[in-house]
Amino acid sequence: MFQVTVIMKLLVVFAMCVLAASASVVEMIMDGNLVPNQDLEEKLYNSIFTGKYDSAVAQSLEHERQNKGSVIQNVVNNLIVDKRQNTIEYCYKLWVGKGQHILRKYFPLSFQLSMTGDFVKLVYRNYKLALKLSCYYYLNNERIAYGDGKNKDQDVISWKFITLWEDNRVYFKIYNTKYNQYLKMSSKIDCNARDRIAKGSNTADSTSEQWFLQPAMCVLAANTSIVEMIMDGNLAPNQDLGEKLYNGFSGHF
Repeated sequence: MFQVTVIMKLLVVFAMCVLAASASVVEMIMDGNLVPNQDLEEKLYNSIFTGKYDSAVAQSLEHERQNKGSVIQNVVNNLIVDKRQNTIEYCYKLWVGKGQHILRKYFPLSFQLSMTGDFVKLVYRNYKLALKLSCYYYLNNERIAYGDGKNKDQDVISWKFITLWEDNRVYFKIYNTKYNQYLKMSSKIDCNARDRIAKGSNTADSTSEQWFLQPAMCVLAANTSIVEMIMDGNLAPNQDLGEKLYNGFSGHF
């Protein structure tokens, strides 16, 4: 009788330990799901800012799976407001890393177009001039690039972005579909203004034809000089940042 009682007590104690352990596991799991969104946003932002793009993509896919899209949206908004160039690398890694739906859902249209390979127009914000190449050759079968204020719907102002991943950064070759040339800067510098002429080249086998894009957050009333990527002449607003804020890209050589 004594042995039976001892065994029963041991079983009760063991069962209580199992229940306690199970409760701890459940609590840990719940705590993992209840991590404040602010902490998740900070982790994702820092992963992108420090160039840990594979980790950033994995986090984004998990947030989307758990219906925490607000985490991604807030991080994207902050990256754009902070004008982080890493935003473009993050876009590229999403695009090639099974995160295309995230790019389409949480990024402005201009970011999507830089990855999809669709034809775009490059329009100078201040004067609403579309970038085009001259119909005449300049030197070495190259064409001068300039702004056109008349032809807003012809193939002469049609361009295409071609991505190139190199040294943990994404660069672009900007291809003119009318003349099959790539946008580049002249190697010669203007003596007075230190400017360079933009032109189209038949080849794209050097860094001269490589560009990077940096987000530029602009207020409509501001007199900011940037080049914006526009589809069919319409700006792509980011509704989450308000109707007065628009997103574009400033192009750099």
